[in-house]
Amino acid sequence: MEATLSDRLDRMVVTASTSDGALSAELYDRDQVRITFEQGSYRWLDERTLERHLVSLARVLWSRRMREFWMIMGEVSDYAYTAEPLPVTPAQQEFVERRENIVARGASADGRVQLSVRGMHEWKAVVRDGTLTEIGPDDFVAGVRTAAEQLIADQLAQITAVKNDLADRLD
Repeated sequence: MEATLSDRLDRMVVTASTSDGALSAELYDRDQVRITFEQGSYRWLDERTLERHLVSLARVLWSRRMREFWMIMGEVSDYAYTAEPLPVTPAQQEFVERRENIVARGASADGRVQLSVRGMHEWKAVVRDGTLTEIGPDDFVAGVRTAAEQLIADQLAQITAVKNDLADRLD
């Protein structure tokens, strides 16, 4: 039995690592994020370095996710997609413009890790000063996971709101 589009998207997994190998990330099940530290690297990092690493990982994960998404879409439709088709109608153009201005946010339960993105292109990570001395790597990873899941849910909710607003005009 051939997998459906939904099944294939559910099974999609993309990975990324920082250039120094200190941190790796995996995006799977559409909205799940797993972060892992290289053995012993957590104690050698500082908050600003982790912020840069989280932004770098987010950019690469998103880019790879979209590349894989469009590859799957091409295989399912027999059209060789390399990127999202350009908008044709004024409503499609408005959708794209509004989507590009969405700012999605997520935070760890304790507020130590905050993530945001504008238009899925301008990423920002904030790790509260003192975090790395106050919590261990397992708690940090759990906080990043929570923040990432919230950010993804926020992004999807805002996109749904835009689609609903434009529903009568979108093809």
